[in-house]
Amino acid sequence: MRNTTLFKSIFLGSLLLLSACEDFLSPELDNSLQEEELLKNPAGVEGLLLRAYNLLPNDYNFNLDVASDDAVTNDRTSSFQKMATGAWRSNFDPNSKWSNSYQALNYIHLFLDKYESADWSNEEPAIKEGHLKRLKGEAHALRAWHNFQLLQNHGGIGSDGKLLGFPILTKALSIEDNFQLPRNTYAECVKQILDDCDVAIANLPVKYVNVGTDPVINNTIGSRFTNRVNGNAVKALKSRVLLYAASPAFAESEVTWEQAAKATGAFLKEAGGLTTVSAKGLTFFKTKDDPEIIWANSQVLKRSWEENNFPPSLFGKGRTNPTQELVDAFPMLNGYPINHPSSGYAANNPYKDRDPRLKEYIVYNGNSIKSAVSTYEGAAQDGINSLLTSTRTGYYIRKFMDSGVNFAPGTNVVNTQHFMTHFRFTEVLLNYAEAANEAWGPDSDPEGFGFTARKIVEAIRKRAGLKLPDAYLTAITSKEDFRNLLRTERRIELCFEGHRFWDIRRWNDVASMTLPVSSMTISTDQTKFTVSKVEDRLFQPFMVYGPIPFNETLKYNIVQNKGW
Repeated sequence: MRNTTLFKSIFLGSLLLLSACEDFLSPELDNSLQEEELLKNPAGVEGLLLRAYNLLPNDYNFNLDVASDDAVTNDRTSSFQKMATGAWRSNFDPNSKWSNSYQALNYIHLFLDKYESADWSNEEPAIKEGHLKRLKGEAHALRAWHNFQLLQNHGGIGSDGKLLGFPILTKALSIEDNFQLPRNTYAECVKQILDDCDVAIANLPVKYVNVGTDPVINNTIGSRFTNRVNGNAVKALKSRVLLYAASPAFAESEVTWEQAAKATGAFLKEAGGLTTVSAKGLTFFKTKDDPEIIWANSQVLKRSWEENNFPPSLFGKGRTNPTQELVDAFPMLNGYPINHPSSGYAANNPYKDRDPRLKEYIVYNGNSIKSAVSTYEGAAQDGINSLLTSTRTGYYIRKFMDSGVNFAPGTNVVNTQHFMTHFRFTEVLLNYAEAANEAWGPDSDPEGFGFTARKIVEAIRKRAGLKLPDAYLTAITSKEDFRNLLRTERRIELCFEGHRFWDIRRWNDVASMTLPVSSMTISTDQTKFTVSKVEDRLFQPFMVYGPIPFNETLKYNIVQNKGW
């Protein structure tokens, strides 16, 4: 395959990301370099892989939460708000990953085609071997990641009635190749992703740590590579892929709940079982060293999360407004749902004796960030609908926000260190609990992992600070009732991390997709609490699956998902 021209153009684009290569970038008169010259610079070849890293998500914007039943936004120009209220089309898909993922895949394939041919002669043989092994693992891991983005966003029941994924690519395309590729089946796409995961796992360390002064380990898989994908991250990705494939919306995928439970359970047992329930996992976003975190990007000094989401009294835009439905999902301190007769819930004092996670994750009337926030009707600035930047639901997001950030006019602006987490153990634990419950029920451990679905939920709720003994958890015995509890725990623990939008779709939960979302209006004297509809959700049942981009369907007869 003749891909020299393509290699040069993409290579040069990726090199622009590497500040360490400025001298090498001095162009010739024709502003191009021959492939032979490029291969003399192994750091430049590695730049192809770094470009695929650069196309990973690197920030929380809470857009998918706004498109789910967990939040609305006061930003009336938001494309995700439009998406949720009837504008989602194959030619208007703000969450499409088609272009981004295929661009990343092309960089990965160019890298895989070239990295072993690069001139690594300056490295000692053992270091070269370890370096190339790690790079191979990273490339396959990133291919698995970007392929899953395609599967998650664009896989579904095609207009031909078959469960389809995306067109699988395993090489870089040249101008002579056929671009009109059919979609592979969903099962074939899952297999491709899992195969890449297995290659990556075989070549990557579980995490990057230094070993004394060992030059080979420290220079190939040491702590200097901490922000790169590691073996545990790939196992977490594999867990997520299998969970999705086993879910009701993808029942024809040939993946079973038992397969998902076995793979995830083996990973958790190897990682320490219930000890992976980190004591500080509720606020994992405060320190990158928390053992809860499996893989995260680098810390960046910024204040955009707070600027966009602080209440207006703190000079924020109040963008992300949690819904009453999300607030109602948090149980009481005694573990009972608020609608249970034994809960003790008081409608005229709705935030008293609630699950401590509510206070940690959501700003409600009287809760604080820097100081107490008033969201009642008529309250200056932060009150519901008081300003264009005020909450529409009576709530602001507190999770991920750093109260130390300050950008008040006339004061010294204070930023903070933020990072985005790609995988953390609580997700993996909940993945296992869901798959194990569906496969074997809440209390069975046929593989001898040393934990059950119930034990995991018990550990997570205990960490959350719910009162013990947890009578409600103990009383649930059926798979069906435990399923509902698990889904609620997942909603609470992973809120604002981009999971809910996909969870309700893989569960085929059309009701949660399409029911209106609500707000809480509190009277000025704070004695009357009224729940009202704040926004309709105008998704159609076929929107369990996202569309193939409209432009792709214009290029050739690629099968579109049903309904689009």
